[in-house]
Amino acid sequence: MRRLPRPGTFLSRVGFNGLAQMAPIIVSLALTPLLLTRLGLDRYGLWALALIVVSTVTSLDGGVSASLARFFAIHAARDDRADAGRLLFGSLLFFAVFGLVLTAGSLMLAPTLVDLLHIPASLESEATWLFRWLPLLAILALAADAMGALLQGNGQFRELAIATSASSGLFAVAVIVFVGSGAELPELYACAALRYAGMAVAGLVLAWKRIAAQRPFLPSWATVREVAGYSSRMQVALMTGFVNAELDGFLIAAVAEVSYVGLYSIGLQAASAARSVPLYAFSPLLTRLTTTFRHGGKAAASAEFDLLEPRWLPSVLGYGALSISAIGFSVTVWLGDDYVLSGVTAVVLLTGYIVHVGLTGMRTCYVRAIGRPGLEARYSTVWTISNAALTVPLALVAGMIGVVSATAATGILASAYFVVLCRRTERLPFLLPSRRSWVLAATAAVLTVLGELLVLGTDVHGFVGLVLTGVPPLVAVAILLPFERHRFPVFQRPLPADNVDVTTARRDSA
Repeated sequence: MRRLPRPGTFLSRVGFNGLAQMAPIIVSLALTPLLLTRLGLDRYGLWALALIVVSTVTSLDGGVSASLARFFAIHAARDDRADAGRLLFGSLLFFAVFGLVLTAGSLMLAPTLVDLLHIPASLESEATWLFRWLPLLAILALAADAMGALLQGNGQFRELAIATSASSGLFAVAVIVFVGSGAELPELYACAALRYAGMAVAGLVLAWKRIAAQRPFLPSWATVREVAGYSSRMQVALMTGFVNAELDGFLIAAVAEVSYVGLYSIGLQAASAARSVPLYAFSPLLTRLTTTFRHGGKAAASAEFDLLEPRWLPSVLGYGALSISAIGFSVTVWLGDDYVLSGVTAVVLLTGYIVHVGLTGMRTCYVRAIGRPGLEARYSTVWTISNAALTVPLALVAGMIGVVSATAATGILASAYFVVLCRRTERLPFLLPSRRSWVLAATAAVLTVLGELLVLGTDVHGFVGLVLTGVPPLVAVAILLPFERHRFPVFQRPLPADNVDVTTARRDSA
């Protein structure tokens, strides 16, 4: 019977994956005031819209990039470096062809897209150039994602953190040096290209020993069909991301000035950064469940879920109570009173995100690990359709806040459906946190709000103010955590160690 990794090893993977996820977020947050100053809000909004286009393109690659980590983990479990190399080379070739086809289309359609959006006349030529060449930037982004997936699938989270941190640092230095006051977007485009290329090269160098270049260099048709079948179902799930973020940005750009896309982007960026904290554990958990499934089948993967889910949901919801209470104040203190709308946007989005991550996080890892992404696709379809139906009416009533409210509300609805779906098809249990946990979370939220009001009263802004807004949540945790330590699920029981096999773990948990 396969032995599970030591808890310390798993926790170190979570920590390194957190660093890998955090590095680009920290750089992005740190550069936002600088870019607003040097580019102006209109040009910054145009760049934010361009990043939405890149994210859209990378999300609509047939689900390949999102599926690679799972298949690399399977190859790693078999120690099959040749097939891992073929999968990597084949995916890079696919991304190149995909991007070149889109580039051919964007060269012709970019002027039409610019005409459809509310872009100032002084920025139209710059916007046309930018939209024509965004698919090439997307190719580099997909290549970087592929290298990240290779590192994740092989459990190389320390190397992933190194590659991501180095590429993010390279981007920051390039922006500071080349994007001066009055700069245009081609300079920023070049900095972003340098970041993605740096990530791709660093990832390849660090993961080179995990692959082997052997003839034939491309995967077999059987592998292509297997990956395509899995990826096509993943693509349906990824459509949720397009509708919930990218389509929201396009809709705002279509009905309002491009500066509102910048305000929306700031709120989205803040909410996404806060949401990412519990997701630091996602990739290590997916790798762990995939490896468990590879060695022990669905019974072993289900046993892992039984052990991890009672820790996951209360931890995410407790963290969410603190982060939601603080984030609106943080954005306003960080950038100033002119960005209150961005802070409200962040609060609304993060509320939906936290419920979504809490209810679906472990279930998503499970269904991906056992090769049933179709379940994820089903709830994602519910989110996509309901959000599309609700967005336009709420946009007409409440503008940008209506758009993000539709995303948050329908995300909560779809997440609840996913819980029911997994319970019916996979018999995955659903356990709510205890009443005591809810009371303590609410108390922590109240303490955080009171502390943030004190920070707001100091009239301190910028980076120092942003740091100060992080103090109230930490104080609330320090005060209340001892009262919950003896019963909060994440502290109740260590994860299985090397001397506990998965069947024993499941029997003990029962």
